[in-house]
Amino acid sequence: MDTDIRDFIIEDDLFDPFMDENEDDDRAEIDEEPETPLIGEPLDEWKKPVEDWRPAQVRIKDLFEEMPGQKRMMLKIIDYCREERTGEEMDVFTNDLKQYCYSVYSPVVFRELLEEAGAIEYIKPDEPEGSQDAAQSEERAQAGGELPEEAVSPHRGDVYGTLPVDDESTLVPIDGADIVHESYIEGDEEIQMDFLEITPCEPGTWKATEAGLEAVDSMDDLDGTKELLGKEPKYLDIYHQILDYCQDEYGRSSKEIDKLVNDSPLLEEPRRYSGYFVSRLEKQGALEWRNGWFVTEVGKKIIEEAAAHV
Repeated sequence: MDTDIRDFIIEDDLFDPFMDENEDDDRAEIDEEPETPLIGEPLDEWKKPVEDWRPAQVRIKDLFEEMPGQKRMMLKIIDYCREERTGEEMDVFTNDLKQYCYSVYSPVVFRELLEEAGAIEYIKPDEPEGSQDAAQSEERAQAGGELPEEAVSPHRGDVYGTLPVDDESTLVPIDGADIVHESYIEGDEEIQMDFLEITPCEPGTWKATEAGLEAVDSMDDLDGTKELLGKEPKYLDIYHQILDYCQDEYGRSSKEIDKLVNDSPLLEEPRRYSGYFVSRLEKQGALEWRNGWFVTEVGKKIIEEAAAHV
């Protein structure tokens, strides 16, 4: 007996594309789902930065404490600004320092940090001749007063513009601007064009403040190094060995200093390594890194004084 497969199929289970879906069930499922916002919470209202009214000496000290690894670089930048420096000159100087003192901060960021701390200040360039008169003319225009005779002519080829206007009281000068006249031939007709040419302003300069120079001059590396050695008399000979060893004209690598002192019995208990001493000498300004460890003038004076007492 032949059996038809359709006899085993329940018609209710067959999919009917024309049958309406049960919308009530769908709504129930949707209602059960937790409500989730489509957008995040509104951002807090932007607040203006609070101006720091503390004395510059306090702000500079806090800056050095927050960035001890960059302290000496910042001191060198301040000292470099004893004379007025342009931003370009400071960029070159700071990038030269960064060759031996790694930092993620750009020269511009260093300037901003030092300016906010009150260690350096920006000096605007001297105003060009006539700019003061132009500013006064603008003030009179905004106040509805009379303008100078040369400003009320809308067709003059000067800094006040060349286009005719209905309300001449709105004419104001443009600092550093001039009108350039050019002519060209189109067919049989000569056409004159006026172009507004802006003269670049002279850049300002940066100079160290009294508070900044005070911070530089108050840094006594020699006394600081002597104080360091006085606190650890047990390792005095180790410090002297490292300073003397780094007088080589090509400097010394970290591995060379390791070989010099790491096997010393003085470093066994507690266990010390050369990096412990090098980092402290660098912090006090007796050593510096220039693709190798070099003794500074402060370090040389320490060696000379030690030799004089032998």
